[in-house]
Amino acid sequence: MKDFVQNIRYYIRIVWRSERSYFAVFAVLTLAMAAGPIAGILLPKVVIRDILAGDRLRFALDMGALAAVAMSSSFLLSYYSLKNESLFVRLGFKLKETLQGKAMGMPFADTEDPAVLNRLNNAMSSVNRFVTALHRAGTGFLSNGIILIFYIVLAVRLQPLLLLLPFLNIALDLFFEDRVKKYEYDRREERADITRKRDYTFSLMYDYGYGKEVRLFGIKDWIIGIYRQYQRQYELFLRRVAGKRRSAAAVDLLFTLLREAAVYFYLVETYLKGGLTVDSFVLYTGVFASFAAVGMNLAQTGAELADTARQVRIYRDFAEDGQEEGGTARLPEADAYGFEFDHVSFRYPGSDRYILKDFCCRVEAGTHVALVGRNGAGKSTIVKLLCGLYTNYEGTIRVGGTDLRTLDLRKYQDRIAAVFQESKVLPATILENITLKEENSPEEEGRAQEALRLMGLSGKVESLPKGLETPVGRSIDPEGVELSGGERQNLVICRALYRGGGILLLDEPTAALDALAEHEVYTHFHDISQGRTTLFISHRLNSTRFCDEIWLLDQGRIAERGNHEELYQKGGEYCRMFRTQAQYYREQGCQEGEAAYGEA
Repeated sequence: MKDFVQNIRYYIRIVWRSERSYFAVFAVLTLAMAAGPIAGILLPKVVIRDILAGDRLRFALDMGALAAVAMSSSFLLSYYSLKNESLFVRLGFKLKETLQGKAMGMPFADTEDPAVLNRLNNAMSSVNRFVTALHRAGTGFLSNGIILIFYIVLAVRLQPLLLLLPFLNIALDLFFEDRVKKYEYDRREERADITRKRDYTFSLMYDYGYGKEVRLFGIKDWIIGIYRQYQRQYELFLRRVAGKRRSAAAVDLLFTLLREAAVYFYLVETYLKGGLTVDSFVLYTGVFASFAAVGMNLAQTGAELADTARQVRIYRDFAEDGQEEGGTARLPEADAYGFEFDHVSFRYPGSDRYILKDFCCRVEAGTHVALVGRNGAGKSTIVKLLCGLYTNYEGTIRVGGTDLRTLDLRKYQDRIAAVFQESKVLPATILENITLKEENSPEEEGRAQEALRLMGLSGKVESLPKGLETPVGRSIDPEGVELSGGERQNLVICRALYRGGGILLLDEPTAALDALAEHEVYTHFHDISQGRTTLFISHRLNSTRFCDEIWLLDQGRIAERGNHEELYQKGGEYCRMFRTQAQYYREQGCQEGEAAYGEA
């Protein structure tokens, strides 16, 4: 009960902060929902009484009053049901916006954790389930409570013992309804896991980014089959819930028959003995007939209220979950920072395999280091750890001599410029994509133009009618420009150049470029990385010759280390990989490859 009260209070505070006028509407609607049925139950008694009395004026006044109550109730219900739609849309958006903000700020490792994603899915779904449901259940519960009190007052005047059966029926309805709701709640993780996988598979059907694969490989039926598999699992889940409801309905039906028989037997017996007038008999038969329906509604709305409070708890658990704060230390101002991995071991969440095991390295400030090696050797993992995206590693990572775990992560990440192979451009202007700000000063605009010049994009941008203010992509603005894959990646590199920072991390930044375009990028490598500690990954080994040092990684360890000439002369794995790539281009007669690789 304490948890129920806390959850309802939490929700009331949210509504109070955003829509205080709603509470007056809630009160009016509750009274309107109660007034209509009460007027309806009184109508037959009033009509029969006034007809038998032969008082036409009283009949007209009574009918007018009851009609006014009924019509006002119907008008208020219709009017506010339409008006409240916009309120619930706004409130639902605000609640989901909070969750999205939480999701974007949670530790990066959580974005790859199915358990956390299921919690997020549950929290998002809970908003849809409790925003309108709490209004419906709250007004329904209170209005049915008012009606029930009215019925109880009437029933007590006749025979208090008759209330035992209806109240027992209500208690049973409430017990079974709550039991079904709790059954669903206890299996929320199962439901979320199924719906997340089902909805993801369904999204592939209209994600046209997969259009080529679907057609070329004929995988339409395969994807549909996977979707149907999850849909069947979801239907089986709903069938189990329906089974619980059927059992509850059977018990309720049996008890309702017994209750109705007992009540009507008493009323008929009392009327025949002269204990009830005709109008009172009609009133009480209506009261006890409606008593069951009102009681059942009260039980159902009560159970729904309890369930929506649980849904609020799901939302609260995610929205209020404390994020990893990290440390408070800050790096001193510097143009470049060295870093050190001291016996670091790491495996991704949910995996038993270590990507790095007792890994040690040290990079001096201002040094340019290339990481090369086969897929899975640990190259990208080193970059992610250095970015502070994962904290569940063993050992110590030091940046500028300070333990990374003790640093204020937000301030530390401001000192890093990183470009990943899958880095995204935003549906914003070219300038905003570089500065990641809506408002930019002339000085900031100048820095963005310099970054474009270094990456060879200044000519492209100057040729556009709106220049730096040109939107990227047409998904939002039809006047936007569609950039090629290479141009988009160069734009992301411009973002890193603009950002500055003491550490530059490049994880396959030119993977979308051809060999010649990549070679042109790295001819500017000195300008790009000047004065900064640089760590970059590339599978094209021609780019490594621009670095001070090259590390060849193998199974999470440094197998070879040195500059390009030293490793090439050594004749080891690096030399073999370099020759293989160079030979491929020569055999293809590719001028781009010859220009890029040249002579070893």
